[in-house]
Amino acid sequence: MDILSGDISIMVLRREIKTDPGDISLDGQTLKVLAELDGMKNLGLVARTLGMDMIELKVAVSKLIEFQLIRPVEGSVSMLGREFFDFLRNQLSIITGPIAQVMLEDAVYEIGCEEEKIPKNRVAELIELLSRQIPDETQRTAFIQMAMERIKGVESY
Repeated sequence: MDILSGDISIMVLRREIKTDPGDISLDGQTLKVLAELDGMKNLGLVARTLGMDMIELKVAVSKLIEFQLIRPVEGSVSMLGREFFDFLRNQLSIITGPIAQVMLEDAVYEIGCEEEKIPKNRVAELIELLSRQIPDETQRTAFIQMAMERIKGVESY
């Protein structure tokens, strides 16, 4: 099966160090993609960061795979569960009221994923993005602490 078939936005790739790369010629856009593939960001975020659509990104990633300059990060990437998003939404609603849903949607969009497709390794980024929107420092700190406690206390978030 082709790893670039279907939705690749949640895929995480990293650079592969080659001892003898031979003659490789890459255009500027493909080099920018290569620079962004750090083994942490998913392709949805890479596309958003570079201002590319997924078709352009697939072309660049395909070239990089062909030249064996990148590879998928080992292991499956688990996603944040619905329960965790419900928890965040409820906590934000207590602090900000009905705007909480919009705040959550904006943060998810900024990460470059869909709500159900945010990898667990991006949870700190999500919490940080949400906390920036809480103007009161005391409430902001309390929100961060509650969210971090929830992460530590629940294995299946």
